[in-house]
Amino acid sequence: MSGSELTLSAEIALDDFTLTVDEHVSLNGVTAVFGPSGSGKTSLLNLVAGFLRPDRGEISFGDEIWAKTEPKAWVPPHRRPVGTVFQDAQLFPHLSVRGNLDYADKRADKTAPGHARTKIIDAMALSPLLNRTVQTLSGGERQRVAIARTLLTRPRLLLLDEPLSALDGARKAELLPFLETLKTEFALPTLYVSHDVDEVSRIADRVMMLEAGRVIATGRTDDVLSRFGLEAGRNPYEQAAFLSGVIDQEAARDGLIAVRIGEATIWPAANVDLASGARVSLKIPARDVSIALEEPTGISIQNMLSASVVAIEPTKRPAFQTVTLSVGDQTILATVTRKAVTDLALAPGRAVFALIKSATFHH
Repeated sequence: MSGSELTLSAEIALDDFTLTVDEHVSLNGVTAVFGPSGSGKTSLLNLVAGFLRPDRGEISFGDEIWAKTEPKAWVPPHRRPVGTVFQDAQLFPHLSVRGNLDYADKRADKTAPGHARTKIIDAMALSPLLNRTVQTLSGGERQRVAIARTLLTRPRLLLLDEPLSALDGARKAELLPFLETLKTEFALPTLYVSHDVDEVSRIADRVMMLEAGRVIATGRTDDVLSRFGLEAGRNPYEQAAFLSGVIDQEAARDGLIAVRIGEATIWPAANVDLASGARVSLKIPARDVSIALEEPTGISIQNMLSASVVAIEPTKRPAFQTVTLSVGDQTILATVTRKAVTDLALAPGRAVFALIKSATFHH
């Protein structure tokens, strides 16, 4: 079906490296283009949008060829059904919020499928802002207007280029729920560029991870972030993994919500109101995972999972190592001392228990 898959099979020479990609991206949900600063994320988005031309290869949207070098084919940016939201919103400063929305609405292809203007305004909570000037808006409010303006153009593919990176912590927290609403209410296929693990874990269904212009991992968000996530960051003390689970209200106890991870249950210390069966993602810092050879008793740590050692790798701290553990078909990380690895005789294949001190919801 047209538009069911975005084909990226292209390369382009950039200042520091050649961006090379050969991926077929499912256009169902949100795919994060993830990696450290300078890895080629925005350049990849610019290839899709048509702001850059590939030196070689092809870019196509379903059966529509947008760029091809042999034989030559090219669809310019304004002819591609793509909506892009940039870091800095790029609103018209001389227009009000209403004026910015009117501009997009008047230029939209009314024959293309889209959503009602009132639904978009309500979803982005813009009604109180319609008569405001752009200069009086906060950074988060500007991004909400930019998202609404983009939706009014009726795109078939949405590109979000680090929409939170210019915001402070409070404004990021303000905007994240709107990005989640964007995903659930509008169901537009989306490429979301970010170098922030927390953002990606909340927003994305899948991850395409870049490093120095090459795709080094693709797959389900939980899997990719568990294997690579914070290695793409800068702080080895902050490694973390992500586990998918399901809320089980019947197993809740002592004020703690219960989450089923396969056959096991853990109880994160969090106050959330979710129905049984809701799927959630839990962030588990590697520093908060301990390892035992036998199931311990008489300790305060309540969250324990049967696991198996997959790999043991060095960290930037000589005294510590990162142990990758499989939990069913998922993985978590544990940062332990080299002495602990030796004393416990840890090795790939060894059956152990993972003791989890803390877990944070990213639902």
